[in-house]
Amino acid sequence: MVLAYHSLEDRIVKQELVRRAADQTPPGLPVTADAAAPRFRLLTRGAERPGSDEIASNPRANPARLRAAERVRQEAA
Repeated sequence: MVLAYHSLEDRIVKQELVRRAADQTPPGLPVTADAAAPRFRLLTRGAERPGSDEIASNPRANPARLRAAERVRQEAA
C-alpha cells in the first residue's frame, strides 16, 4: 500500500504499479515468459480518497490518495 499526499507522488506511484502489474511478454509469443510475468496485482481501481467524515475530523487528510497492490511474484535477483 502506498499513501501519496501530492499529485506528482501519486502519478509516479500509479505509473510504477501499472508497469509492474502488466505482462511484459513481447507480442506474438504463445506463452508468457516467467521473467516477464506481472509482479503485482492491483487491489484498488484508481486511488482511494478519504471520506467526508475523515476530512471533517482531519482536514490535512484531504489530499491523501491510497493505492494498493498485492505481490504475486518475487523479483528476479
